[in-house]
Amino acid sequence: MVSAWLAALSLAVADGVSPNAHALAVAESALSYCAPLDPAAAEKIRRLITQLAHGANEKQLAELRSDDEYRKTYDSVVEFTGKIDPRNAKRFCAQASASRQ
Repeated sequence: MVSAWLAALSLAVADGVSPNAHALAVAESALSYCAPLDPAAAEKIRRLITQLAHGANEKQLAELRSDDEYRKTYDSVVEFTGKIDPRNAKRFCAQASASRQ
């Protein structure tokens, strides 16, 4: 499941069109999880979010974040990360932060 999310991030960044609710939700939920655990990975995820949101204004981003797809995806990733064994947390963060390459 995590592989599919991370693959979606890579495709969304490569696509270069308007922000994708699914990809943005995955990145932002990964950032919420990783920020306190792995600051270096969190910084890479922040840059990914900047790339995903490129060209969108605050109103467009707010609309994306209120979208059902965004909320369901965000909640799904939060549920998933809640089940990660603490020993694997940095591994998840490393994979999430490397997904833009």
